[in-house]
Amino acid sequence: MSKSRPAGRPSSENALDSRKEFINSGREHFSNYGFKGASFTSIADSANYTPTALRHYFPEKGDLYAAVFSATSNMVHPRVVQHLYSETLDDAINKVMKEMVEIENEFPTHMAFLSRAPYEFRKYPELRNRIEVRDNFHSFFFPQLIELGRSSEDLPYSMDLSDEMLTVFFFILLQGWIYESHYSRNVNLTLYSAISKLIKQL
Repeated sequence: MSKSRPAGRPSSENALDSRKEFINSGREHFSNYGFKGASFTSIADSANYTPTALRHYFPEKGDLYAAVFSATSNMVHPRVVQHLYSETLDDAINKVMKEMVEIENEFPTHMAFLSRAPYEFRKYPELRNRIEVRDNFHSFFFPQLIELGRSSEDLPYSMDLSDEMLTVFFFILLQGWIYESHYSRNVNLTLYSAISKLIKQL
Protein backbone atom coordinates (compact mmCIF):
# COMPACT_ATOMS: atom_id res chain seq x y z
CA MET A 1 0.00 0.00 0.00
CA SER A 2 1.31 3.44 -0.87
CA LYS A 3 2.26 5.77 1.92
CA SER A 4 0.54 9.12 2.13
CA ARG A 5 2.35 12.17 3.39
CA PRO A 6 1.90 12.55 7.16
CA ALA A 7 -0.61 15.17 8.26
CA GLY A 8 0.90 18.55 9.01
CA ARG A 9 4.34 19.70 8.07
CA PRO A 10 6.83 16.80 7.76
CA SER A 11 9.95 16.83 9.87
CA SER A 12 13.12 17.91 8.09
CA GLU A 13 14.52 14.38 8.40
CA ASN A 14 11.39 12.77 6.97
CA ALA A 15 11.20 15.38 4.23
CA LEU A 16 14.80 14.69 3.23
CA ASP A 17 14.20 10.94 3.15
CA SER A 18 11.02 11.33 1.10
CA ARG A 19 12.70 13.66 -1.38
CA LYS A 20 15.60 11.22 -1.80
CA GLU A 21 13.19 8.33 -2.41
CA PHE A 22 11.32 10.32 -5.05
CA ILE A 23 14.57 11.29 -6.78
CA ASN A 24 15.80 7.68 -6.83
CA SER A 25 12.47 6.45 -8.17
CA GLY A 26 12.34 9.27 -10.72
CA ARG A 27 15.84 8.46 -11.96
CA GLU A 28 14.87 4.85 -12.55
CA HIS A 29 11.66 5.70 -14.38
CA PHE A 30 13.13 8.51 -16.48
CA SER A 31 15.99 6.19 -17.46
CA ASN A 32 13.68 3.35 -18.46
CA TYR A 33 10.71 5.20 -19.95
CA GLY A 34 11.94 8.69 -20.79
CA PHE A 35 10.47 11.96 -19.63
CA LYS A 36 7.18 11.49 -21.46
CA GLY A 37 6.72 7.83 -20.56
CA ALA A 38 7.43 8.20 -16.85
CA SER A 39 4.26 9.07 -14.94
CA PHE A 40 3.80 10.66 -11.54
CA THR A 41 1.68 7.69 -10.50
CA SER A 42 4.29 5.08 -11.39
CA ILE A 43 7.14 7.10 -9.86
CA ALA A 44 5.21 7.63 -6.62
CA ASP A 45 4.11 3.99 -6.51
CA SER A 46 7.69 2.74 -6.91
CA ALA A 47 8.72 4.95 -4.00
CA ASN A 48 5.74 3.59 -2.01
CA TYR A 49 4.03 6.98 -1.77
CA THR A 50 0.91 8.53 -3.26
CA PRO A 51 1.06 10.92 -6.24
CA THR A 52 -0.24 13.63 -3.90
CA ALA A 53 2.78 13.19 -1.65
CA LEU A 54 5.08 13.37 -4.67
CA ARG A 55 3.46 16.60 -5.85
CA HIS A 56 4.00 18.13 -2.44
CA TYR A 57 7.75 18.10 -3.18
CA PHE A 58 7.66 18.35 -6.96
CA PRO A 59 4.50 20.07 -8.29
CA GLU A 60 5.42 19.33 -11.92
CA LYS A 61 7.22 16.45 -13.57
CA GLY A 62 9.80 18.89 -14.90
CA ASP A 63 10.62 19.89 -11.32
CA LEU A 64 11.37 16.27 -10.46
CA TYR A 65 13.43 15.78 -13.62
CA ALA A 66 15.56 18.81 -12.78
CA ALA A 67 16.08 17.52 -9.23
CA VAL A 68 17.09 14.10 -10.54
CA PHE A 69 19.52 15.68 -12.98
CA SER A 70 21.10 17.84 -10.28
CA ALA A 71 21.41 14.96 -7.80
CA THR A 72 22.87 12.65 -10.42
CA SER A 73 25.31 15.24 -11.73
CA ASN A 74 26.42 16.20 -8.24
CA MET A 75 27.46 12.60 -7.66
CA VAL A 76 29.10 12.01 -11.05
CA HIS A 77 30.77 15.33 -11.83
CA PRO A 78 33.25 15.47 -8.90
CA ARG A 79 34.53 12.02 -9.77
CA VAL A 80 35.18 13.21 -13.32
CA VAL A 81 36.57 16.66 -12.48
CA GLN A 82 39.25 15.28 -10.15
CA HIS A 83 41.14 13.97 -13.18
CA LEU A 84 41.66 17.47 -14.55
CA TYR A 85 44.65 17.59 -12.22
CA SER A 86 46.49 14.94 -14.22
CA GLU A 87 49.87 15.76 -15.74
CA THR A 88 48.82 15.42 -19.39
CA LEU A 89 45.66 15.59 -21.47
CA ASP A 90 46.14 11.98 -22.56
CA ASP A 91 46.35 10.86 -18.94
CA ALA A 92 43.29 12.91 -17.97
CA ILE A 93 41.11 11.57 -20.80
CA ASN A 94 42.06 7.98 -20.02
CA LYS A 95 41.33 8.45 -16.31
CA VAL A 96 38.01 10.13 -17.05
CA MET A 97 36.89 7.30 -19.33
CA LYS A 98 37.93 4.65 -16.82
CA GLU A 99 36.13 6.57 -14.08
CA MET A 100 32.97 6.57 -16.17
CA VAL A 101 33.17 2.80 -16.55
CA GLU A 102 33.56 2.44 -12.78
CA ILE A 103 30.55 4.70 -12.18
CA GLU A 104 28.57 2.67 -14.70
CA ASN A 105 29.40 -0.52 -12.83
CA GLU A 106 28.50 1.01 -9.46
CA PHE A 107 25.49 3.13 -10.50
CA PRO A 108 24.13 1.95 -13.87
CA THR A 109 20.91 3.94 -13.49
CA HIS A 110 22.87 7.16 -13.03
CA MET A 111 24.72 6.67 -16.30
CA ALA A 112 21.57 5.54 -18.09
CA PHE A 113 19.86 8.75 -17.02
CA LEU A 114 22.77 10.96 -18.13
CA SER A 115 23.16 9.16 -21.45
CA ARG A 116 19.50 9.81 -22.24
CA ALA A 117 19.46 13.42 -21.05
CA PRO A 118 20.72 15.09 -24.30
CA TYR A 119 17.84 13.49 -26.21
CA GLU A 120 15.34 14.71 -23.63
CA PHE A 121 16.78 18.23 -23.78
CA ARG A 122 16.40 18.34 -27.55
CA LYS A 123 12.85 17.01 -27.45
CA TYR A 124 11.74 19.07 -24.47
CA PRO A 125 13.59 22.42 -24.44
CA GLU A 126 11.73 23.45 -21.28
CA LEU A 127 13.73 20.83 -19.37
CA ARG A 128 16.96 22.31 -20.64
CA ASN A 129 15.93 25.72 -19.35
CA ARG A 130 15.39 24.37 -15.82
CA ILE A 131 18.91 23.05 -15.38
CA GLU A 132 21.96 25.16 -14.53
CA VAL A 133 24.31 22.49 -13.18
CA ARG A 134 24.90 21.13 -16.69
CA ASP A 135 25.98 24.54 -17.97
CA ASN A 136 28.16 25.08 -14.91
CA PHE A 137 29.92 21.79 -15.49
CA HIS A 138 30.47 22.39 -19.20
CA SER A 139 31.72 25.95 -18.70
CA PHE A 140 34.30 24.69 -16.19
CA PHE A 141 35.29 21.20 -17.31
CA PHE A 142 35.99 21.64 -21.01
CA PRO A 143 37.99 24.90 -20.81
CA GLN A 144 40.09 23.33 -18.04
CA LEU A 145 40.59 20.19 -20.11
CA ILE A 146 41.72 22.25 -23.09
CA GLU A 147 44.02 24.34 -20.90
CA LEU A 148 45.60 21.13 -19.59
CA GLY A 149 46.19 20.09 -23.20
CA ARG A 150 47.77 23.46 -23.98
CA SER A 151 50.03 23.47 -20.92
CA SER A 152 51.16 19.87 -21.47
CA GLU A 153 51.66 20.63 -25.19
CA ASP A 154 49.28 17.85 -26.18
CA LEU A 155 47.27 20.63 -27.85
CA PRO A 156 49.85 23.15 -29.09
CA TYR A 157 48.66 26.69 -29.75
CA SER A 158 49.84 26.31 -33.34
CA MET A 159 46.95 23.93 -34.01
CA ASP A 160 44.34 25.27 -36.38
CA LEU A 161 41.52 24.35 -33.96
CA SER A 162 39.63 26.86 -31.87
CA ASP A 163 38.67 26.22 -28.26
CA GLU A 164 35.05 26.06 -29.41
CA MET A 165 35.85 23.27 -31.88
CA LEU A 166 37.88 21.38 -29.29
CA THR A 167 35.03 21.70 -26.78
CA VAL A 168 32.62 20.13 -29.26
CA PHE A 169 35.14 17.37 -30.03
CA PHE A 170 35.69 16.43 -26.39
CA PHE A 171 31.99 16.68 -25.57
CA ILE A 172 31.11 14.27 -28.38
CA LEU A 173 33.95 11.96 -27.34
CA LEU A 174 32.87 11.76 -23.71
CA GLN A 175 29.13 11.71 -24.40
CA GLY A 176 29.68 8.87 -26.86
CA TRP A 177 31.76 7.08 -24.25
CA ILE A 178 28.93 7.36 -21.71
CA TYR A 179 26.48 5.95 -24.25
CA GLU A 180 28.80 3.15 -25.35
CA SER A 181 29.78 2.09 -21.84
CA HIS A 182 26.15 1.91 -20.76
CA TYR A 183 24.31 0.46 -23.74
CA SER A 184 26.84 -1.82 -25.39
CA ARG A 185 29.36 -2.28 -22.55
CA ASN A 186 31.89 -2.84 -25.35
CA VAL A 187 34.70 -0.92 -23.66
CA ASN A 188 38.21 -2.22 -23.07
CA LEU A 189 41.86 -1.20 -22.99
CA THR A 190 42.08 -1.39 -26.78
CA LEU A 191 39.56 1.44 -27.06
CA TYR A 192 41.47 3.51 -24.50
CA SER A 193 44.60 3.08 -26.61
CA ALA A 194 42.80 3.95 -29.85
CA ILE A 195 41.33 7.13 -28.38
CA SER A 196 44.72 8.08 -26.94
CA LYS A 197 46.32 7.76 -30.38
CA LEU A 198 43.52 9.82 -31.92
CA ILE A 199 44.03 12.64 -29.44
CA LYS A 200 47.75 12.69 -30.13
CA GLN A 201 47.02 13.18 -33.83
CA LEU A 202 44.99 16.34 -33.26
